[in-house]
Amino acid sequence: MRAAEDNAATLREHMTRTYINLRIGIAVIGAVLPLLLWGGGALTGQKTLLASMSAYYYTPLRDVFVSALVTIGVFLYLYKGFSTKENWALNLGGAFAVGVAMIATTAPDGVPALWSKLHAAFAVAFFLCIAYVAVFRAKDTLSLLEDPQKIRRLRTIYRALGIGMIVSPLTAVVLAYTLEPHSRGRSLNFFVEAVAIWMFAAYWLTKSRELSQNGAERLALAGKVEAPPAMKGTEAAGQLVRVDAASVN
Repeated sequence: MRAAEDNAATLREHMTRTYINLRIGIAVIGAVLPLLLWGGGALTGQKTLLASMSAYYYTPLRDVFVSALVTIGVFLYLYKGFSTKENWALNLGGAFAVGVAMIATTAPDGVPALWSKLHAAFAVAFFLCIAYVAVFRAKDTLSLLEDPQKIRRLRTIYRALGIGMIVSPLTAVVLAYTLEPHSRGRSLNFFVEAVAIWMFAAYWLTKSRELSQNGAERLALAGKVEAPPAMKGTEAAGQLVRVDAASVN
């Protein structure tokens, strides 16, 4: 009997670690992508920073750009949220990330405008999906924390990151259409995009730390949390509550 309990605890731990590693993998890929493009461009003879991360599609770093976005997209689809709404938003975000990778931005010799606009639309839609998760769904697991001050702090951080993931890509789109194509200031767009993707990574890392503190995954695997129906007009919809205060192996 004891051996069976040990095996169950080990299995839960393996499942939890898989969930955590998937989440951290999403963050790491996002965090290093701008650095890989910037540093890789310099190593491959690109003397100046390109106008956007998407522009590296037309350089030897195409495979890095495409593979990173496709991997993020697939990981977002494989990652299952704590609610149906979160899961749908992540699935859509993953699809848009793949779309950004597959539909190239304007080429130096001129890609039809339709495709470049669709590329930009997918990029903005990707960040909007993750921003929705950060602002509206990140709170679902905060209810499992016992420190009200920490809950307020994390809620503020999630909202700030969500707003940043809305403002940054929209700013990048505006800059892309207002700056002169060959002006030196055009590289500013790259940094704005980098800020957006770093906020994306910061959200996943912050959320990972929160979930490790409140034990949401372990509680969920043991069936010790649920999302009760909320009263109409309240903000508690989707927020998890403990159904058993006993510790989880």
